[in-house]
Amino acid sequence: MVTLQETAAKFNNDLHVSHTGGRLSSDSGLVLIDEMMDVFQFTQLAEKIVTFQDDRKYWTHTNHKLLKQLILQIIAGYDTDSATNILQHDPVLQTLSSDEPLASQSSISRFFNRVGQDTILTLQELNQTLIDKARLVRNDTNMIIDLDSTHSDTFGNQEQTAYNAHYGTNGYHPLVAFEGANKKEVEKKEKQ
Repeated sequence: MVTLQETAAKFNNDLHVSHTGGRLSSDSGLVLIDEMMDVFQFTQLAEKIVTFQDDRKYWTHTNHKLLKQLILQIIAGYDTDSATNILQHDPVLQTLSSDEPLASQSSISRFFNRVGQDTILTLQELNQTLIDKARLVRNDTNMIIDLDSTHSDTFGNQEQTAYNAHYGTNGYHPLVAFEGANKKEVEKKEKQ
């Protein structure tokens, strides 16, 4: 009988799952996320589609490796770049990044400085490409677009903020488009 422990992951045949102790991690679910990213060719698509404002002369980590590390970190519930220093020693994340050491907190922080408006647009394009791939796998041929407005409070003199009578406060009022059947976000735009 084949068990999960006997099944090698496609992205890393050296990966073994056991409950015998040793180097433990509470983030082993990331293995499945990384496997899914591999099936959808996330890294190749990101390298092809996503652009950055990068004028670095020397670096250890490519922007696309940093992007993937950051996405895995956020999926695992670590939404601040300061968690990166702790996660550098996580055995699961080290296994998923077997070709080079994980980036430090300072590398992740500097990465955010290379994300501009063009990067955001190409990230939206990558997101749509991945959604399209998932729809092909599921053979979804119909799409329902659900448009909703939402509210995000702002404080002080933020640019493009406005009073929202429904919420009775100042804030941003983005318009969000979801694919209605699966509630996947398609796009978000600030209302003009």
